[in-house]
Amino acid sequence: MSPPTNINWGKNELEAPIPDREKADFEWKRSDYKGAEAGCLFEVRAEYADGKSTDLEEINLCKTPTINLK
Repeated sequence: MSPPTNINWGKNELEAPIPDREKADFEWKRSDYKGAEAGCLFEVRAEYADGKSTDLEEINLCKTPTINLK
């Protein structure tokens, strides 16, 4: 994930890959991300085992505590 103002992706916030149809909880330090809305708005990328990926743009993680990726 990364703030929308960054052109590069940030570090992977997950400790390990997530198996299909499973979930993972994580926390981040808002001070590590100095993007819009003081570290709440993010672009999120999920990369899958088959090499495909999904990008979500400008997700407010402070107001959206759950993200479902398909």
